[in-house]
Parts: sequence; structure tokens; C-alpha cells
Amino acid sequence: GEAATRELDLLLHTAGITIVAFDADQAALARSAYERWGKGRHPAALNLGDCCSYALTQIAGEPLLFKGNDFSRTDVVSVV
Repeated sequence: GEAATRELDLLLHTAGITIVAFDADQAALARSAYERWGKGRHPAALNLGDCCSYALTQIAGEPLLFKGNDFSRTDVVSVV
């Protein structure tokens, strides 16, 4: 509802989170990531959402904040 929307907007503003459009370059890299690291192909077993996160971090040259062991089985640089 409206309260949750306001809370999300406040969180995004307070944390300085930037919303980034998903473009064709990211889509191509996400597709390649799935071919390389995707479920049924590699022990990392990334899903589509994971591959989109992977693509954004690779293109932006930024580390990724994640939990679990999936991304640690890829070439992603971790925030921690």
C-alpha cells in the first residue's frame, strides 16, 4: 500500500540507492552469465535475477553485496 511505498522511497533516499535501468548491454551480459554460471551448467547455479545482478556489477565495475555461496563460485568481486 501507500505506507510501504513511502517506506521504500525513504529507504532508497536514506541509503543513497540509485535505480539503474536494465539495458541491452546488461541483457547480453546476463545471458552470457547464465550460459556460463547458470543452474544446471555450473556449481554457482545462478538464476535469471542473479545473472542480472552479475551483469550490472560487471558493467559498472562495482563489487556485489550477496549472501550464500553462489556468487563466490563466480568471478564476481564481493563487497565484504
